[in-house]
Amino acid sequence: MKFPLLAAALMLAGCQQVTAPEGETLFVNAALVPCIGVGPMQCMQVKESKEQDWTLFYNHIQGFTFEPGYLYELKIAKFKVDNAPADAPNIRYELLQLVSKQAVN
Repeated sequence: MKFPLLAAALMLAGCQQVTAPEGETLFVNAALVPCIGVGPMQCMQVKESKEQDWTLFYNHIQGFTFEPGYLYELKIAKFKVDNAPADAPNIRYELLQLVSKQAVN
């Protein structure tokens, strides 16, 4: 029983939260779009406020499952990942709250 707790503590020790404890708002567009990361892939489009233009999002949001056809408003936390591999993101995103999920016609 002690080993899983120790392993979890060590994994979390390598992450530092870079957002406020209440999180940040992130809007997610209703469709994935083609993009190029390490290779061709499908990316979400996101923005931090309704007034901004959509930008490509190459990462994953832990705890969030994207469903095409819905606009999302999320509350997320960002964590800095220490010693991330060169081909991996140095920020980890985690869902705190699904604020809204609105069907698009």
